[in-house]
Amino acid sequence: MGSDTIYAVIDLETTGTSIEDGDRIIQFGCALLQRGKIIQTVSQLINPERSVPEAIQQLTGIRPADLTAAPYFDDVASTISGLLEGTVIVAHNINFDYPFLSAALAEVGEPVLTQPGIDTVELAQILLPTQASFRLSDLTSVLAIRHDNPHRADSDAISTAKLLLALADRFRALPTVTQRHLAQLGKNLLRDTGDFLASLVQPLRPLAHDQRQVGPFILRQSAQPVATGVSATDFPLTDRAKKAVLMPTLRFRKGQAEMMDAIYQNVCGPRQPLMIEAGTGLGKSLGYLLPYAFLTDAAQQVVVATSTNVLQAQLVNETIPLLGQLLQHPVSAVLLKSPRHYLDLAKFDATLAVREPNRLTRLLQMKLIVWLTETTTGDLDELHLTNYRAPLFAQVRSTGEPLPANDPYRSVDFYGQVQHALASAQVIVTNHAYLARHSDLLASHGRPYLVVDEAQHFADQTAAAFSQKIDLRRLHQLLGSVLATIDHGGTRRDLTQIFADDALMRYQLSSFQTLVRAASELVEDLQQTLYHHFDLGRSQTPGFIQVPLHADEVSWLLDHLKQPLGKLQNQLAGILTGGAALGAGFQAEPDRFLVGDAPVFQALDGLLERLGEQAEAITSLDPAAMRAGEDGVVCLTLLNRSDVSSLQITWDLFFAGHQIQALLSHFTAPVFVGATLRVDRNFQYLTAQLGYSQLDGSQEFVFRSPFHYHQQAQLFVADDAPQPQPTQQNELADYYAKAISQLADDDHQTIVLFTSLAMIKSVYIRLLHQPVARRKELLAQGVTGSAEKIAKRFAIADNSLLLGAASFFEGIDYPDRQLERVILTHLPFDAPDDPVVKARGAQLQAAGRSPFEADSLPRATLRLRQSFGRLIRTETDRGVFIVLDPRLLSTAYGTRMLKALPAVRPLTLPTAQIGAYARSWLEHRPMTKKEASHASSTSSDMA
Repeated sequence: MGSDTIYAVIDLETTGTSIEDGDRIIQFGCALLQRGKIIQTVSQLINPERSVPEAIQQLTGIRPADLTAAPYFDDVASTISGLLEGTVIVAHNINFDYPFLSAALAEVGEPVLTQPGIDTVELAQILLPTQASFRLSDLTSVLAIRHDNPHRADSDAISTAKLLLALADRFRALPTVTQRHLAQLGKNLLRDTGDFLASLVQPLRPLAHDQRQVGPFILRQSAQPVATGVSATDFPLTDRAKKAVLMPTLRFRKGQAEMMDAIYQNVCGPRQPLMIEAGTGLGKSLGYLLPYAFLTDAAQQVVVATSTNVLQAQLVNETIPLLGQLLQHPVSAVLLKSPRHYLDLAKFDATLAVREPNRLTRLLQMKLIVWLTETTTGDLDELHLTNYRAPLFAQVRSTGEPLPANDPYRSVDFYGQVQHALASAQVIVTNHAYLARHSDLLASHGRPYLVVDEAQHFADQTAAAFSQKIDLRRLHQLLGSVLATIDHGGTRRDLTQIFADDALMRYQLSSFQTLVRAASELVEDLQQTLYHHFDLGRSQTPGFIQVPLHADEVSWLLDHLKQPLGKLQNQLAGILTGGAALGAGFQAEPDRFLVGDAPVFQALDGLLERLGEQAEAITSLDPAAMRAGEDGVVCLTLLNRSDVSSLQITWDLFFAGHQIQALLSHFTAPVFVGATLRVDRNFQYLTAQLGYSQLDGSQEFVFRSPFHYHQQAQLFVADDAPQPQPTQQNELADYYAKAISQLADDDHQTIVLFTSLAMIKSVYIRLLHQPVARRKELLAQGVTGSAEKIAKRFAIADNSLLLGAASFFEGIDYPDRQLERVILTHLPFDAPDDPVVKARGAQLQAAGRSPFEADSLPRATLRLRQSFGRLIRTETDRGVFIVLDPRLLSTAYGTRMLKALPAVRPLTLPTAQIGAYARSWLEHRPMTKKEASHASSTSSDMA
């Protein structure tokens, strides 16, 4: 590939994905590129001689009428073949377009394609390492490439051509050392994508001032801000002084200023625990960070703990740098996570010595090499992958162990840099789980101040951190996978074949195999013993089974676990040591092994890492706490009643107040902050969850949101919605699907909130047969992707309908038109048959309290407030909140829950009328109930 090469960037629209099953091309698009410019474009509609599925029509906008007069493929095949002759073919997902077009040409007697091919998806995955989505429309949006008609072949081909040029520019901008490294590793890429990268390599040029070469890597360096040591007496005490700091960059908010004063005065005075409810839009992060900027230094730090990775990153990358700009001096901060979040450069370097790894491994390696030129943290979360289970990650994660003094990577070790920064930081940002598990480490240099943001989650997340699980099912699966890696029994390469000619290693492998089999049999025996002793097969319930154990059953369980778990611990320790020894030779001298051996050792490394996690869980088991049982519940679980191999043991802590009070003793003046902390307009529920007996009024603050909810939001309640009944789930799913189709079939982005993943799946299946599925992108948690994946997709979409559960009730920001409608299907109560809910209720009942009033209702009320809070995120947002549960207005407890929401007067209408009324409200067109009724009947007639 040279300067005169012509690149034929193609895109096909087809009736489906399989030409073997009769699918055909309906549009061919091509843009010819030469010397960095588009020199010709071609767009041709093609009559497929078959029907075009409705879904394809909706996706492409191509109707059967558009194709009636279009030529057949055999009429244009020779023209297409001639156009592509002598070119390099480029496509976005080339392994679809290239073989499909080649097969179509062959069917009509034209030569099959033999040209080189380049895939822009792989190029983007390498050169845009932190990008969350690699759909063409998402990439063109990120790179500011005009893309007028997505899913039309002509527009897609032109956009892909521009994408190729942009990615080539990205590659040329990389350091020359990195370019050469990528070109060297690119042989495993799809078709000729690696050759294309090699053709772009530039002459050697000096590194930029913030770049440094260590080993084969070019690393980006960042200067760490050093706190200037401003005095607490410099704090802006008056509103005028605060305005001088904040304005004109930010708006002055009275409530935010009062929050700053409350924190500052508490630290300078009584140093008591504080509860602060700061309404959405108040700017609570800056509200607590600004006073601590004056109150902290390296000797007296503040720890800020929040519940989400998104907010942690936002604090460190956006809010704290902004604060430094406002104060005109840097505020030093460090983001603290467990070591496994960080890349170990020495380990990563070692993986590059492996010859010819599989394509996915090589692609990830190339992605990481580019990322290293951008990142200053080495935090793998920056890659925004939805799955970090690839074997490579097991090999390259940090373990937190200090590197030897002579290690070339010691001075640039990412986790080591975090530990070094801890000593000089004013602000340490972490998450609730890390705070719960490592409070002693966070307070190792004194008693720092503490802010717990999103404090409504802290009790539950602390309980989860102290809960325990013996995952016998996963353990059995992992041991089985290790055995398959030793002896696959088929044609696939395994350790037995690798060491066939090495007598010493065969002996070691045999001993290793015996140990793994013994551990696997021990797990099986333990599962069988528990299954039969507790008669788990008696259950008539289909699907997942969770059986809580009584105190005497827990005692029996612990007595009979002690010996086999002790033996299992020893076996796992031996397996981890033996497995590491088997892989050591490969790591030391990879050239002694065949090219195909690398994936076997990579797989073994990944399995050993996961077995290590299981061994750690067994080691951390606390039998005394399980036996005491007053604040936790022990359960046995099965995927279904006959699946003995799926048996697990869980211990769920349901009240963590004692643990929270113990960890708080390491800190000074803890502050609990959130937008939704109160129930029934007081903090009593939260204070009890946190283990406090009582706080007085001087420790509680409420700063209201600056939003005008009565102008920005409208609440609707469907008065004809059915009462939720556990025995009528199919009927409820039918109603939800019909209601959602009526309410969300327009251009407004919508999230529908559920309390059950099973219900999401049922409703999603029904929605696929509704017209809304052809006009909106459907995203369903647990069906079309994980919560994280569909949340990212929704954030960059413009006409999506998302069905989500627990994680979507809060913690996400979709301002302006990213989210204009929230539909709540069911008041968010916990499932009453959940063993943890039952155990909490039993404890409250034994104390003479109502489980509903003391626990179920407060939890549901907080979730209702949180779900409403998804809707309005800025002072210009406008949105509607629709409740499909009549209990909100028809019950006394529903009325109490309603009072917890902002002062928005609810409108009660039949479901069929809400859609038209809501749309008119969103579009600033007032409508009466009578008009809404007429609109719904007209819509129904048209349907």
